[in-house]
Amino acid sequence: MDESEICYSNTKTMEPSVDVIAETSAHVVASIDDLLINIILRLPIKSLLRSKLVCKHWNSLISNPGFLESNSAVGLFFQFCDAPWHAYIPFSVDESRGPPFVDGLDFIENPSDMRILQSCNGLLLCCSDWAFNCRVKYYVCNPTTKQYSTLPVVLKKQCGLSLLFDPSRSPYDKVVCVRELRSCRNEHRFQIEIYSSETQSTWRIMGESLAATVKFKCRVYWNGAIHWISSSVTEESIYFNPDDQTVKVMPTPPILDGDVSTRNSYFGESCGHLHYIDVYKMTTEFNVYEMRRDYSEWFVKYRVDVSYAVSNLFSISTLVRGKKDEDSFLVLQIRPKKFVRYNLVYKIKSTIVKFRLWD
Repeated sequence: MDESEICYSNTKTMEPSVDVIAETSAHVVASIDDLLINIILRLPIKSLLRSKLVCKHWNSLISNPGFLESNSAVGLFFQFCDAPWHAYIPFSVDESRGPPFVDGLDFIENPSDMRILQSCNGLLLCCSDWAFNCRVKYYVCNPTTKQYSTLPVVLKKQCGLSLLFDPSRSPYDKVVCVRELRSCRNEHRFQIEIYSSETQSTWRIMGESLAATVKFKCRVYWNGAIHWISSSVTEESIYFNPDDQTVKVMPTPPILDGDVSTRNSYFGESCGHLHYIDVYKMTTEFNVYEMRRDYSEWFVKYRVDVSYAVSNLFSISTLVRGKKDEDSFLVLQIRPKKFVRYNLVYKIKSTIVKFRLWD
């Protein structure tokens, strides 16, 4: 502090009160958007939504699509095979808070037998049996706000439904349905239909029918399109862009030769990156491939050896990319109710022991 600053402080007639200092500090924090966002991001989901009511500025910050991009994934909703319940698995080993919503999917009509088919940027695509007429009913729901919509009746011979939602592009969600047509000359042909929450009309046919050999139930939303990969290196992988209603071919990822039943594959998106993993269940070494955004090629992003971390019997639950590369990790399931978090850069494992079940 120089002499002029000392003189200026000496001219004050009284010290500011504690209340004035606290109020000034609060205004300073509130005026720095980056600092404010960093604080708000640490709130539970419900508190975060209520914070939109504080003032117009807070509502503008939280509603901004860029705010969602800065919020990293905190957990996984996992459906166990051959079991009537789901689990919420926090990604942080020291996670003390529960899941973003604690009442399951009870807010949807006919919650019994409810299954989560897909999640996409905060929305869930679910289905349940319609007991009295043996039909399946499909829903798009927001578990945080407990709002949902019921999809129009899905026609028979549907091969897979896909949820598309990106709040940075549009506030409306879409659902893509692929329906199998009659085979012609031993060629399986399919028709793509789409439903939009904006129009809330019936299913609309998109373009002409197509021939494909992909598994339509294994789909990933990325780069504004739905992607399906082939299980054979000799067949084409494809993706569908609902904006221009086109189906295009993309490179098929490196696929291992051998019996499909002994392979453990993963296909998913995280933080704007599309990944594919293919590994034999009896090995602990594998590559994580990433697709370039221009669809030019798959390249090796990570080389993984989990031999010291898990046994040779495991499955890949998900891959999460962090804001920094060293924060990226895999979640591996090594027993029915045991999960391991494996850091892809530091090669460190930690056991996830807390998760909540829903009947």
